[in-house]
Amino acid sequence: MVTPMQPIRIALVGVGRIADLHAQAYTHDPRATLWALCDRDEELLARRADEWGVERTFTDYADLLADPDVQAVEILTPTSLHCEQVLAAAAAGKHISVQKPMALSMEDGRRMVDACERAGVVYKVCENYVFYPPLQRARVLIDGGAIGRVLSVGMRMVGAGSGGWPVAADSWRWRLEEAKVAGGPTVFDHGHHMYSCGWYLGGRIDKLHAWIHHVDAVVDSPATVQWAYEDGLAQGSVQFVMCPELEVESPYYSNDEWFEIAGTRGLIWVNSCTAEFRPGLPAVTLQTSDGVQHIDDLDSDWAAGFTGALRNFVDAIYRIEPPLLSGEEGLEILAVDLAIQRSQRLQRPVYVDELRRPDGSAVHRRRHRQDVRAQRPDRPPFWARLFGSDDRHAPRCRELTEGLVERFDGGEVADWQATICVDAQGEHGGQWTFAFADGQMEMREGLDPAAELTVAMPAGTWAAILAGDKKIESAFLQGKLQIDGKPETALPLRKAFGL
Repeated sequence: MVTPMQPIRIALVGVGRIADLHAQAYTHDPRATLWALCDRDEELLARRADEWGVERTFTDYADLLADPDVQAVEILTPTSLHCEQVLAAAAAGKHISVQKPMALSMEDGRRMVDACERAGVVYKVCENYVFYPPLQRARVLIDGGAIGRVLSVGMRMVGAGSGGWPVAADSWRWRLEEAKVAGGPTVFDHGHHMYSCGWYLGGRIDKLHAWIHHVDAVVDSPATVQWAYEDGLAQGSVQFVMCPELEVESPYYSNDEWFEIAGTRGLIWVNSCTAEFRPGLPAVTLQTSDGVQHIDDLDSDWAAGFTGALRNFVDAIYRIEPPLLSGEEGLEILAVDLAIQRSQRLQRPVYVDELRRPDGSAVHRRRHRQDVRAQRPDRPPFWARLFGSDDRHAPRCRELTEGLVERFDGGEVADWQATICVDAQGEHGGQWTFAFADGQMEMREGLDPAAELTVAMPAGTWAAILAGDKKIESAFLQGKLQIDGKPETALPLRKAFGL
């Protein structure tokens, strides 16, 4: 039985290129020990065991699973092997962390999740990007309301033709075989990271459209994927570009990623990830109405994401926190990954539920009809759906208008001479004239035909402005505010009432 005093004994299954970062992560968490290694390549296995100081090695996966001392496995093998290996590990009672993507089909992915649930073992899809500290800081800022409601998550992945650490030819070979079944090495395999980040930062993805170009029918680039989130407002996108004649220095793969999250109140940039294609930028930049904040008190080494992923695996085994990605979350990202491939193949938008549900064709027909109906002119406009209808403010229209008497600060507009009328239309509305002179204000019912300016709008909009829930400029851009007279007459209103 595992207790907090006993380091969890974990075996790495597959000791190729990416295993370097998984092995390194164990030096940062004393609650886990790299107990054993498994790989069919005996020469590579011996070299890795010597490099990492691991005494127990296996060339046969079944022998590894039969070892009672092994409590958990990290499966770092080609995706086509994941289903078989996860099912066997679950049957052996081992806790499991499996490399992304978890499977090549939704059917295999579901079998893996169900088997682990029946066996009562922890099952985690290893997604290091959601543990990359700058991306985690972005999530904290979003959750704290720093940029308001998320409207857009934009991502870009750029790869160079050379540079970075060497990758064995076998690693590329199995990815190309994978491409024949599921999708290419850029959009399907590496893309899993990006869709996980899109989900992590913005929420559940509802529908998407993909445009994927292939070079020599092998490299899936350039490619663009756009999607809509389930909240009906926020959207996301990712662009993949490979630059075959570019060489860059990188301690890891020769590619980099950056992210831009826009909200109703500001923006967040995560300026680099795997490499540093744009040196000199801070790890995270936050821009709001208060100004720009550069955040650099973070570990922005890409390897830090692997350390966080291992820590999460150990926490899940100790039942401290759930695994991220859990099996169901891994299925969620796999559905997005496969929906992108379907969109390219069918050359149309795809609803992710087409992959999540067995009645995919029926899902498409039903959702498409719903979307067409939603475009009818009686649908509430975008701004009403984003910020809510102004109508809820209408009952307070008179109360807030009369409160302007107390809010008036004549000292701010001592030289202002003007007569302005407000026509708040509809239920709960009213008509008022405001006369300003010598730092004083007179307010009376009704409209003065001699006023320099008359402003008409729905009662709810006027009340929302007075309540501080809407800016005058927004009301104007939405077409809710009509002006008769000289708009410049109203410029001192902000200072007079603190609007």
